[in-house]
Amino acid sequence: MHRIWKTAVVLPLVLQLMACVSTDSLQLSNGKGSSYVVTGKSYEQIWQAAKVAMKTDMEIVESHKPSGAIKSKVVNGTRGKVVGFFIQPAHESAARYTINIVSRWPLQAPNDSDGEPSVWEDFRQALNSR
Repeated sequence: MHRIWKTAVVLPLVLQLMACVSTDSLQLSNGKGSSYVVTGKSYEQIWQAAKVAMKTDMEIVESHKPSGAIKSKVVNGTRGKVVGFFIQPAHESAARYTINIVSRWPLQAPNDSDGEPSVWEDFRQALNSR
């Protein structure tokens, strides 16, 4: 009886830990996700719009303006899903910027990731309102 109770308590905890994805798994260099090009806007405008997009139904857990990276975890939606937003180059004087959006969900293969179209749409709306 004690063994059954122990299993009933430990198993859900193990499954919950397995379902978590670290934002460390979100990297610009893995070539996954979706890429977009933005012209005619400053780095500051892009950064501010990215912050708005990455707060929509998400919580920003890492933000580093000098490298152009914002990482968030989804709070309204797929539990444990994480999203990365990368701006390159990360300086003010560029004529064009490449935006890479990468997302990973729980139990997804380590070398696999997706783009996140809703984040791009939220970003575009925020950028166009500036």
